[in-house]
Amino acid sequence: MNKHISLYLDVWRFGAALVVFLSHVASQKISNGLFWQTKHYDQTAVMIFFVMSGFVISYISSTKETELKDYSIARVSRLYSVVVPALLITFIADSIGYSINPEFYTEGPWPFETDSYLLTYFLSFLMIQNVWDLGLNPGINQPFWSLTFEWIYYIAFAAVFYFKSNWKYAWLALILVLAGPTIVALFPIWLLGYFLYRVMSNNARQTNSLLSVLISFSAVVAMVLVGPEIRKIEFSSSLIARKEVYGDYFDAIMFCIHLYFAPSILHYGGYILERYASAIRKVAACTFALYLFHRPLIQLIAAITPTDLEDSFYRLSLLLIPLLIVFTVGYWSEKQKSNLKNILNDLCTKFVGKVK
Repeated sequence: MNKHISLYLDVWRFGAALVVFLSHVASQKISNGLFWQTKHYDQTAVMIFFVMSGFVISYISSTKETELKDYSIARVSRLYSVVVPALLITFIADSIGYSINPEFYTEGPWPFETDSYLLTYFLSFLMIQNVWDLGLNPGINQPFWSLTFEWIYYIAFAAVFYFKSNWKYAWLALILVLAGPTIVALFPIWLLGYFLYRVMSNNARQTNSLLSVLISFSAVVAMVLVGPEIRKIEFSSSLIARKEVYGDYFDAIMFCIHLYFAPSILHYGGYILERYASAIRKVAACTFALYLFHRPLIQLIAAITPTDLEDSFYRLSLLLIPLLIVFTVGYWSEKQKSNLKNILNDLCTKFVGKVK
């Protein structure tokens, strides 16, 4: 993948995770609406994640992970290196916060499941907590909802791309049936990213015109200004629980248009990304951790801090403490990806050896 495009995706990845983080800080019961503007774009950020996920999978499946074993090990190590610490942080933070201020959890800004508490963690560990709209996310950590979608898309893609038998379509159908209609409804958004990479890689000689720059920027402007209005149009279906489907597709299409013409922007401004490439890579490495760590941490801070919601020190703690944990524990978690990959490779080698 072109270095400028790779760095540009890193900027978008971290930026999208930061929007989700700030949108949760913006809750009225947590900060009295600090950064309230970001609340219009938290779901937009998730659609950006889905598009970029399909885009990156399209790249690595055609270049690095051409075998099912390599793909499977990479996906599992990528997810669980952060998912496991995120579940531990959620359990610890929720336990402390709930013991001190239970009403803030049961009557707070987000749903908090108490009847099936251990089940939510078990299902979330398997990343199937939202099949058929179960909604059994771990504790207060609702951002986990999108992991089920991502996990199913990885598996569905593997069934079609890596399996050679004609039965692969039957496997795909079974996977999607088990996932449920809401997950299936957003699958084309992930596929948009997949096919976008294919189109861009087959059209490497794009013209770097100012018109392309204008189209690319216009798509972002439409996403920012028009997207929130589209999201107000409810999608009504007895099978699909998600009501913002129109907005989801609008944001995804606008982001795809932006990315398609982004090389023209990078032709003129890519040198800026190269200048800060090291910093961008380090910050972007914590994107997944930021997305999965922040929610229980800000809930805990708010639950144990009896203070004015507009107090400057309190608001600063809502921002800095989660970021500090993300850039320490989260950065360490990301580094465990390689260790986990090596362990899984060794296990696969031993298992294959025994089978032979």
